[in-house]
Amino acid sequence: MKSTYIGLALAACLSIASAPLLAEVVPAPEHPANISAPATSPTEHQEAAALHKKHAEHHKGMAEHHKSVAAEYGKAGHHELKKHHEAMAKHHEALAKEHEKAAENHEKMAKPK
Repeated sequence: MKSTYIGLALAACLSIASAPLLAEVVPAPEHPANISAPATSPTEHQEAAALHKKHAEHHKGMAEHHKSVAAEYGKAGHHELKKHHEAMAKHHEALAKEHEKAAENHEKMAKPK
């Protein structure tokens, strides 16, 4: 019985101690629809461009999310986790740039020659 109360008290203390860690984290954005088929017409290229732009914005949001998580881990002294989330942020920034390039290419292909 005594150990149950000690366990509950410990759980309460841990949840209170971890609350500030999660308080300043930027929430992860919702993932947009997946690109399911190659575009073959100008209209489909316009739709693909719009979808790639949504994916770019999603990855930019994920980069900000990982940066905020990294900052919180840095404050808590968890340097390996900080480095991991900084790397994830760079990964998402690179993906955002690739989706922006893909959107530009689809916009070019949507224009009639």
